[in-house]
Amino acid sequence: GKRLLNQALRDAGSSLRKVGREKLQATLDEFGLNNTNELYEQLGLGERLAPLVAKALLQQGPPEEPGQRTPIAIAGTEGMVVSYARCCHPIPGDEIMGYLSAGRGLVIHRNVCGNLSEFRKQPKKWIAVNWEQEIDREFPVEIKVEVSNRPGVLADVAAQIGDADCNIEQVSVVEGEDTVAELLFLILVRDRVHLARVIRGIRRMPAVRRVSRTCA
Repeated sequence: GKRLLNQALRDAGSSLRKVGREKLQATLDEFGLNNTNELYEQLGLGERLAPLVAKALLQQGPPEEPGQRTPIAIAGTEGMVVSYARCCHPIPGDEIMGYLSAGRGLVIHRNVCGNLSEFRKQPKKWIAVNWEQEIDREFPVEIKVEVSNRPGVLADVAAQIGDADCNIEQVSVVEGEDTVAELLFLILVRDRVHLARVIRGIRRMPAVRRVSRTCA
């Protein structure tokens, strides 16, 4: 566990020595741990992720009061350490929580995700997170579009999405009544502002009856 943490700190241009005892103790208090051995054991067992512990150690500012938890900032560049839940597709601007999952690392969920009620039964696996201010990547999000079922409507909606500087990853059609169809688009957006622009453009189309973002 100590080796994993040192490696994560080296990757961030630091070390345990540079972090210092005061910041290390503040982080142990934040995690509710008695000593560094408990921390190293959790790292070794995969109950905590070294890059996220390193991030907590390197955060600037005075130590938090006991009982408070400093959110981990999510930049979207953490790679395999952090993944984004497919049930709710969180994007920058959403209020989020992190769930420590064995084998998957830290899984980010929207606070409104329907699956959170089940996960909250294991509070020790939850980690407070928020988004970095500047994030330079795109995130998948699913939208549902209810349209008048006529020839060419799928192509028209897809073109409108493209006009909003947005790529489509996946699309499926759910046939409804004779005159209504439901289109599900998995699209890539930068943040909530970008998504809102996409939805506004779709909503203005004459053939569109309703458009919404999906969530478990």
